[in-house]
Amino acid sequence: MDQSKQFSFHLIKKKKIDFKSLKVHIQKLCQLNFVNALYLMPYNGRYSQLTNNEILNLNKFCIKEVKKFDKIIIVSDPIHISTEEKFKFAIEAKKNGADIFSSICREKFFTDEQIYKHYKKMSEAKIPLLVHLMPFLSGYTGNNLDWKESTLNKISKIKNIIAIKEDTKNLKYGKNFLKKFKNRFKIIFAGRKSLIYNLKKYGLESYLNGTSIIDPSIDRIFWFLINNDKKKCLKFIKEIDDPFWDILSKKYGWHRLNKCCLEINGVMSRYERLPMVSLSNREVKDVKKTINLIKKKLNSWKKLKINE
Repeated sequence: MDQSKQFSFHLIKKKKIDFKSLKVHIQKLCQLNFVNALYLMPYNGRYSQLTNNEILNLNKFCIKEVKKFDKIIIVSDPIHISTEEKFKFAIEAKKNGADIFSSICREKFFTDEQIYKHYKKMSEAKIPLLVHLMPFLSGYTGNNLDWKESTLNKISKIKNIIAIKEDTKNLKYGKNFLKKFKNRFKIIFAGRKSLIYNLKKYGLESYLNGTSIIDPSIDRIFWFLINNDKKKCLKFIKEIDDPFWDILSKKYGWHRLNKCCLEINGVMSRYERLPMVSLSNREVKDVKKTINLIKKKLNSWKKLKINE
């Protein structure tokens, strides 16, 4: 049977959140003994396509479902609203039982004091905070601007901030960031596994999964290898991770590919609200070819004995 027929297409047509599919997805992830935390992030969670009320309901739903399994749950605020409105989301997340609240600041950047005031206000919600370090947009030039050390030093004075989600995907920046802030914050890096591999020696302890969208066991195997067998780890990256990024993501883009893989695996439909777009049926067939090759190679890696 075509896996796509499993999804709630009446909800897709009405452009409603498919909570039924989401619930099954959360259950399957939480039943894996190596999964300890789930992070509902604004870009991967498509917050930009949702109303504020939908985001509140989505956060609440995910907190409730994840807490059934006694796992850590991190939820986020909408991408483009005022600090006062973001603060209400943090209060609501705490009330509903979230462990950590992730706040992203995408307003134009002018001063360190501006960012400090934002996160100082967020800290008044009395819930542990994760700062999402999406590069700023300069208020003067409109150009992308990586977080400055002075900005990070400023917000490090806020005790409620316990973690950082680093998002430059830049080795040099990452090395310097770990050197200066690994003893102050828990740091989650985003990026492909070759970047994570190179940052591990500088004190990296956690990262966001990417290719595990194909199969969650990918990250379990990778983390075991990076800690126990560097040579095999490099081989694993070359066989499993690199094709995903160099062939598929380069061709189709991470966010469209992400949702496509979820559909291929029978999790949920790939279709999105505009202005986000989805891959065509022809493109999905193309993605499947590479995904099937990766899964075939992964089968041999799954035989690896991993000590828990």
